[in-house]
Amino acid sequence: MKTFLGKKWGRLPIGIIGAVMAVLLIATSVFAAYGFLTFTTAIQVDEPMLVEYNLNGQYGGDTNWHTLGDIDSLTLARSAGDNFDMYLRITNSADNALTVDTVISGTGKSYFTFAGFPTALSVPNGTTGSILTHTTVDNDAPPGTYNITFTFTRS
Repeated sequence: MKTFLGKKWGRLPIGIIGAVMAVLLIATSVFAAYGFLTFTTAIQVDEPMLVEYNLNGQYGGDTNWHTLGDIDSLTLARSAGDNFDMYLRITNSADNALTVDTVISGTGKSYFTFAGFPTALSVPNGTTGSILTHTTVDNDAPPGTYNITFTFTRS
């Protein structure tokens, strides 16, 4: 121990330099682990897909685009054997392309033929795509009200 404290580096004892260095390393590791700043942020995730429909003036002359989701239901009066078109406009505001699918369900679904609804449709980021859908009411559809649900999914 005497030789350890007796050795010098310049005019400073090496033992004292080693002890000071050990204290500095321990102190800096303690301060490095000390969290000196903490903050919390709220992140709101908005729906990147906007789906709108247009009846193209077929019902009461309405030619406006309507946002799906602003209304929960759309009632159309049709007869057996009728067919009608509806335009869909899908806008993707996400940073990446998203894929849109349509799930059609409900009572009496078998009395209708649906065509043109998106299935694995890739919508590039920042673009809007228009789709023409066509629905036919079968000739053997009995009179009544049928609740058909269109669920748009994205991935």
